[in-house]
Amino acid sequence: MIKYKLRNNLYDLGLLSCSLRKSPILYMIETQKMLVVWEANCALKDVRIRWYENRPSDGIGILLGTSNILDPLKLDDYHHVYKAIIGPFETRSNYEYEIIHKENEQNPAAIIASNSFQFFPDLPDNSSSITYPIKIVAFSDNQFGLTVFNRLVKSAFQRHTPNFILHAGDAVQDYKNLQQWQTDFYDPLTNYHLSQQAPIIYAHGNHDYDKENVYAYTTDIPWYSFTIANTRWIVLDSNIDDIKQDEWLVQELSSPETKNAEFRIVVVHIPPFVEFWEPGAWHDKNEKHWGEFVRTRFVPLFRSHGVDLVISGHQHNYQRGQLDGTVYTIIGGSGGELDLENVEDWKMYATTKKTHHYVLMEIWSDKIIWVVYDLKGFVIDKFEMGNGVIFSSIS
Repeated sequence: MIKYKLRNNLYDLGLLSCSLRKSPILYMIETQKMLVVWEANCALKDVRIRWYENRPSDGIGILLGTSNILDPLKLDDYHHVYKAIIGPFETRSNYEYEIIHKENEQNPAAIIASNSFQFFPDLPDNSSSITYPIKIVAFSDNQFGLTVFNRLVKSAFQRHTPNFILHAGDAVQDYKNLQQWQTDFYDPLTNYHLSQQAPIIYAHGNHDYDKENVYAYTTDIPWYSFTIANTRWIVLDSNIDDIKQDEWLVQELSSPETKNAEFRIVVVHIPPFVEFWEPGAWHDKNEKHWGEFVRTRFVPLFRSHGVDLVISGHQHNYQRGQLDGTVYTIIGGSGGELDLENVEDWKMYATTKKTHHYVLMEIWSDKIIWVVYDLKGFVIDKFEMGNGVIFSSIS
């Protein structure tokens, strides 16, 4: 962690040569497209990104596309953020992207970053080189908890080879703090080579909410949906109490993509049913009303449209429960100070663990396996869901 902060300070003081200070991170934005975000400590010339399909059968890389020249978002003299959408990726396969820049006309384009990844816009089958399970590691609320988050990311890297990362929000404590984005979020994920190769499913939290909707380091889409193999994912924004989100959600839940999916999964930062918080803030500061519309307006839609799983953060511990056929989970234990005091009792949670943790999801053709690991690597909760049945092996 010291090395993260030292390197960040050297960049901020202008003591390091022109280079990438944030390695590329992939974000899911729709079924066949992704957003790539990276940052340099200078304005690079003639920057582009190109992407390939790598066929395992013959090792040949097929160029699928090249972006136009990309202009950075300049936050200050030492923060130049680049964003690019890549795709469409129409088949399950192995892909690669390269970030290139050309200093002048006399020199060839130089590759400044290159990474490969797998993509699953449809179902793997027996003839595919990509097989089940599809692995997703999930975090939330690592803000102001760099030491813990770094340990969790390291553990996930050493134990698993995830195809995707899920983050349910609050990656930083202060959205405008550029150092926190560097040291508390990007550095742990890229240091262990997770986010360069595993696209992130990201939901905005209340601490990383941008009222101006710039979102320099994450997606700027408040709500969106996509398909991974046999699962339909719906990402919502609990910061925005807007009827437009309700209308979009109804349309999405009624769509063929959602109705025909084997599993329907919602990610939203503030849980519909919060039980642990700081009592004074909960009662006296009315923080109990934050995101209240998620419970009053969205939960009935989850019930009537057969949502299988809702994943949230915000509350800094782990809970799992079931209501009207939907499993509700809270995974807000990736680093922030733990919430230990009970402020509500919704009488629907079967499991509560007041400890830091991360989650591994395994998506199979007929089931989802959910495993929760604590800081020491012990399993603290596990369940399987499939064919309308929830089976829990640990409680």
